[in-house]
Amino acid sequence: MEKLQLSPTYSLQAAASAEALVAFNIGPDGVVYAVYACRPLDGRTTVPGGTSFAKTIPTSTQVYRVIGVLGEDRILDILIANERFNIHLVQPLGQDILLACARSYYRGPDDYEFNGRLYGRDGALKQEILLGDGIEDMQTTKHGEIWTSYFDEGIFGNYGWHDPIGSSGLIAWDAVGQKCYEYDPPAGLDSICDCYALNVGSDDDVWCYYYTDFPLVHLHQKRVASAWHIPVRGSRAFAIAGGYALFAGSYDARDTLHLLQLLPEGKVKQMGQFVPYDEAGNALEISHVVGRGDSLWMLDTQGLGYRVRVRELLQLTRRRS
Repeated sequence: MEKLQLSPTYSLQAAASAEALVAFNIGPDGVVYAVYACRPLDGRTTVPGGTSFAKTIPTSTQVYRVIGVLGEDRILDILIANERFNIHLVQPLGQDILLACARSYYRGPDDYEFNGRLYGRDGALKQEILLGDGIEDMQTTKHGEIWTSYFDEGIFGNYGWHDPIGSSGLIAWDAVGQKCYEYDPPAGLDSICDCYALNVGSDDDVWCYYYTDFPLVHLHQKRVASAWHIPVRGSRAFAIAGGYALFAGSYDARDTLHLLQLLPEGKVKQMGQFVPYDEAGNALEISHVVGRGDSLWMLDTQGLGYRVRVRELLQLTRRRS
């Protein structure tokens, strides 16, 4: 296992005065998006017996600050006022901003929560769409498709959903919230029980990694093109480039990066393991990590961001071998 010394490539430290970071993601344009709650969070409710559940709608409306950073430049900084949903996910959608609550209640055929919230750059709500309960991740494409992956409650049902929207584990939507794809595993692959990580590399190429057997599945033009059984279990994000994959964390080592070569016939070769350190030689405390295309985008607990490209680690591995 090697130490990987990194320098920050972007920063969200200036937004630290906000109440809490509630959403962090990367757009198809390489922009880092972050959503901060400007009022105290009201995100969970406890039922008799002590069980705690995520709230969809807080007691009072929230004010959110949405920031977009490209390198050292802040290209977006808007306030969303009077949002009635708790927000957990963010992506650009054309010129607009798509916010989403990860949860949605179903109360009847004509009574359910539209948890996708489309805002203009002026902070005005433009549209509400249904994206389903139990969203794990959300990534959009340059041409306006929305990909959502789901954790187990969104797949098997909760919050009143007996026929859950996200039962396939992975869905593509058009820009107005109409389904245009649902994952259907081919022979030899299990269904998705919990989609741990998603990487929308382009409009044509999407990758997912899921429980229980943790295959890495490549979709090309919404068809399964190839799959590999990954020896890293419980990773939370991955990057892809040129026949190699970089996975962030596992059940056993949360902050270790695993570089793998993707071979024919679903075989995988371990290329190296890396532990990220900052410029002062301290192990990084990573709070968020997202895989987009060929890069892992990490954010530490101090608000400093780091981008790690697959090819950079591959070159480092080859130099040291």
